[in-house]
Amino acid sequence: MKFVKRNRSLLSISIGTAVLLAGALLPLAPEQGRGGQVATGIVRGLVLFDGAEVPEGVIAGDAIVYLLGDLLVGAEPAEALSPPTMDQYDYTFVPHVLPLLAGTRLTFTNSDTETHNVHTRSKGRRRNRNFNRAQKPGSIMSTVFANPDSMRVTCDIHSQMFAHILVLPNPFFTMAAEDGTFIIAGIPAGSHELLVWHEEYGTVKSVVEIRAGQTTTVEMTLPSVFPGARE
Repeated sequence: MKFVKRNRSLLSISIGTAVLLAGALLPLAPEQGRGGQVATGIVRGLVLFDGAEVPEGVIAGDAIVYLLGDLLVGAEPAEALSPPTMDQYDYTFVPHVLPLLAGTRLTFTNSDTETHNVHTRSKGRRRNRNFNRAQKPGSIMSTVFANPDSMRVTCDIHSQMFAHILVLPNPFFTMAAEDGTFIIAGIPAGSHELLVWHEEYGTVKSVVEIRAGQTTTVEMTLPSVFPGARE
């Protein structure tokens, strides 16, 4: 497996198959632990790229891994989420890819020495109102995206600047490490959809069975070709 530094050239790639190394789909309701608390488990895994070589400019560290399912609505994560922030530094949005929980406040900062412009373009079915504001050096501004969404972020002043925000309906998500590994803890026991999103590859998904007090291990394989993944 080969991982290379990002070179933001446009790539044309397509959906592949998620490979699941976990148990079968069984319970439809969360298991209960002592004191009536919902029992939880862990999912640990690896994001892989299909094919012998990873295309130039693609890294696993830009993959967002997240869970969907009715059992996750209102559930609390194992650890509190850090307040989401997107900076502008050296004519780059940092981080380049940002997952955040719907309804949380996102803060934008500008660490450069000149004015930038933060312009979001919503792509989801329940689209959020687009955010489009100039930001002076050293300033701070913020907004709330209420609905799950997929948004591209650009600077209208500097066309080379772009990023992506994925607004998610529950707090059970993480970014893969640059070697493709990931872990999500505190997941209510039961069956859930596990998804991996990558701006160059699109989304792959599978079903995982989370068992109380246990770790489920999976491999999720991103495809080698996915036309229009960036659209």
